[in-house]
Amino acid sequence: MGLHTRTVWAVQRHPLGLFVSIIFLSLLSLLGLHRLNLDVNFSDYFSSTDHRFVAFKQMNDRFERHDQLWLLLESEQDWREEVLSQPLQDFVEQLQANPNVLSVQGYNQFLQGDARTEKILNYKKHPRLASVLSENGRAILLQLKLNEAESKTFATRSLWLMSTLDDIDATTNAFWQPMKVNSYLNGTHALNWQYAKVLRHDLLWFAPSLLGIIFLMAAIFIRQKVWIAALCLNTVITLILTLGLAAWLKLTLAAISAFVPVIIVTLGLAYASHLYFAWGRAINLGKSNQQALEQSVIVNQAPLFYSTLTTIFGFCLLMFSPSPPIQSFGLLVAFAVLCNYLLSLSTLIYFAGFSKPTKQTGMNFALVLSLAQNNVKRPNSVMLGIALLSVLSLMSVSKLTLNDDPLAYFESNNPFTQSSQKMRQYFAGINLQHYVVSSKSGDQLDKVELAFTYKFARFLKVQSEINKVQHLGDWVKSAGIGQNQFRRLLSENSVGKLRLQSELATPKNASLVTLYLVPMTAMELVAFEVKVNTWLDSNAGSVDVSPPLGSNLLFAHLSIDNANNMLMSFGVALLALAVLLSMLKRSFVFGLMGLLLNFLPLLWVFALWQLNGGFISLGTAVVLGMMLGVIVDDTLHLMLKLPDKDCDDANTVAMWDALSKVLPVITFTTLTIALGFSIGLMSDFAPISQLSLLSCLVVLFAWGFDVLMLPVLYRRWVLGKKHAD
Repeated sequence: MGLHTRTVWAVQRHPLGLFVSIIFLSLLSLLGLHRLNLDVNFSDYFSSTDHRFVAFKQMNDRFERHDQLWLLLESEQDWREEVLSQPLQDFVEQLQANPNVLSVQGYNQFLQGDARTEKILNYKKHPRLASVLSENGRAILLQLKLNEAESKTFATRSLWLMSTLDDIDATTNAFWQPMKVNSYLNGTHALNWQYAKVLRHDLLWFAPSLLGIIFLMAAIFIRQKVWIAALCLNTVITLILTLGLAAWLKLTLAAISAFVPVIIVTLGLAYASHLYFAWGRAINLGKSNQQALEQSVIVNQAPLFYSTLTTIFGFCLLMFSPSPPIQSFGLLVAFAVLCNYLLSLSTLIYFAGFSKPTKQTGMNFALVLSLAQNNVKRPNSVMLGIALLSVLSLMSVSKLTLNDDPLAYFESNNPFTQSSQKMRQYFAGINLQHYVVSSKSGDQLDKVELAFTYKFARFLKVQSEINKVQHLGDWVKSAGIGQNQFRRLLSENSVGKLRLQSELATPKNASLVTLYLVPMTAMELVAFEVKVNTWLDSNAGSVDVSPPLGSNLLFAHLSIDNANNMLMSFGVALLALAVLLSMLKRSFVFGLMGLLLNFLPLLWVFALWQLNGGFISLGTAVVLGMMLGVIVDDTLHLMLKLPDKDCDDANTVAMWDALSKVLPVITFTTLTIALGFSIGLMSDFAPISQLSLLSCLVVLFAWGFDVLMLPVLYRRWVLGKKHAD
């Protein structure tokens, strides 16, 4: 670390080059901000190379789907009554006058005769009427197709979508509320609309809350204006450089990305505080400002270096996630941690040289040290209690299930949540899954494919997971024609003339079987997929059937893959930490202690999470990947300052001397991180609120283990039994 220290002071002697470099990089970052992609889209969570996602997009290209934007209208009266028919037609005309609306389809087509009068196929009852008119007649669906031409006039497509849907929502409410008709928007556009609104809400709340916490902690504990100004400057520079990285690399951002600035600022304040408090202790011992700064760097250089290394490593493990926004999440925070480390040992030290060395009285956590000293007096009880609770925690964690649902990420009062409930109440719901049935030869569909479709539908309809099944055969039955006649009509007419674009591919060689599923967890969706695939393996030999295609199923696989990757990453990081501590302290015992001190907090928190009905989701899985890199820093600061030889009584004194210096500081950092991360609890987006809650708990539990368990283990395993008694 000698070279490390010499480099720090060499930079201090030549600050011009340092500031020119910072200004250049900051300008470069600012120049690239126009490349930043701030669009919020549900599909961004999937990799563009994921074969399931590619197949899903291809299916949407082959068939004209009508589920991007639905408007559900709910009335106390029956929509088939004349009193509502004319207002509905007037309302549709008003919607069509909106330049952002290309067309309005759905129940209105039955009123206008478009869907009822068929020139080619005639029906006694239209096979899709039940899809747009509820059984009791109190709810109808309109499908809106948007014109995206004006989206180019907005800074981002998300802003255009928010403006357009806000306008449609306001127009609908103004028209129907006098008639006591409720309106609800649903579909992928509505989902992205709410994602964008949640992101805007979070950013508006996170920024002032973060500033409030910084000034609160600074006012209570850091009472040096120069230090506070330098910390704020470092934070601003780090945020600018991080945004620049995201812009120039065109990283994928999503609603969960709103939490990245919170983590960056919180960790920056927490980690730099080690330098400040070491400087303050040196000042209190009568050293000059320069001597105190040199002492602070010498004392903290190794812990800061290795804690930065482990934090970067921990967040880089998020890049093994299959989801691009989570990969970006990990890369951005890892980069920010590196920036903060370099700035702390350059600009922070430089500006701190101008501070006035007055006696520091800002922090006093004597109670923490007393708590640790009292706990050491009963080591057997402490270790037995921890062992028993850990066994119980393992039993609880083993019951955790994967229960992720991207359509349930919003609060119960959110418009999308309410509309989803109404879609389930009046119709078959929004949990759709599709199978593409096609001819093996690639020719036009014939009797073989249609016969299989009927057989497949009969199997599906008796499954408890199914609300409704739609397929091409519904049109044949409703028209009252035979398969031969339908084949002739198919060969003589285009798909557009037959009005079967949503269920028949343009070349007429493939049809779509659509399943409306009951609400299901990710694991239930995958289990249902396996059950259907087993049936298909035995019955689909004469036709080609695609894998199941649906956004919810896509997300189920994403959640499972992400959870498995995060668990594996956590295991790798934990072992790497144990190896690092063993090497640094030249003792396997220190590695084992580090492993326990950082594994048990996560174990206990997830056990409590399970006992309170929690489950593994996108947000909770990210906690596994990132939190080890956060909590290990305090462990490193403690262990690297503890004596590492087999000891006598002098080392017991040295142990308490080291703990008396470090425990107050890690208490401050724990409080700072917990307060900072708690900002996420204000989010209306479930992954952020879950990530925030679990992160806060993990940080607090890790502090408890460092304070209560580390001294016990150190005295028992390092100093020897005679010192532990």
